[in-house]
Amino acid sequence: MASSERDADRARYVQDMFAAVARRYDLANHVLSGGLDHRWRARAARACGHATEGTVLDLCAGTGDQAVALLKRASRRGRVVACDFSRPMLLRARAKLAKAGLARRAALLEADAIRLPLGDRSVDACVCTFGLRNLADMRRGLAEMVRVVRPGGRVVVLEFHQPRGSGLLAAAFGLYFRRILPRLGRWISGRDRGGYRYLVESVDAFGSAEAVVEAMRAAGLEGVRTEPLPGGICALFVGRKSR
Repeated sequence: MASSERDADRARYVQDMFAAVARRYDLANHVLSGGLDHRWRARAARACGHATEGTVLDLCAGTGDQAVALLKRASRRGRVVACDFSRPMLLRARAKLAKAGLARRAALLEADAIRLPLGDRSVDACVCTFGLRNLADMRRGLAEMVRVVRPGGRVVVLEFHQPRGSGLLAAAFGLYFRRILPRLGRWISGRDRGGYRYLVESVDAFGSAEAVVEAMRAAGLEGVRTEPLPGGICALFVGRKSR
């Protein structure tokens, strides 16, 4: 099978999987992260800096939690473009933004992250929360993020990773992540646990934090840094577009 066909098959699988779990996706996230996901998203919003006073692209926006975090941090001038290729997820994001009184400051965009229908240098920053590892081509996705961000703007990636080392924390995480999480996810979502099994597999296949930093630098970002987050299982990756 050609690479393009494999990428298309992967994209369809991920799209169908997120459509299947959209109904109770938020509850699953909150429970499975021990309630830390809100803190992580707030840190991602802060990492955008003054860009929240302009327009921020929330890529792989899901049900809108990151968009809400961005808009709550911004002044009334701040705007968010929430982009996802799962329509059921975006419908939930629209309802969530409306309930928070933020709908007028957000635009919803149904599109693939590796083929964004946005102009060059059209946003002040881009945030991708728990979505980079789901892309059919991570490097193409990063290239698109860099393309649409204005010079001086930041690209912020929030993503899972495995604890380093082989101590007690790594062993406990391995047990929870591979044995408990898929079953717990099935119980919460009321669906086949394939989606949560995919989460485990996608984190395993994603690679190291160092690989993410290298890919961001290769995409043209400068000053790329990693910020470990509370909980020890995810990190922020922040880079700046120079030109």
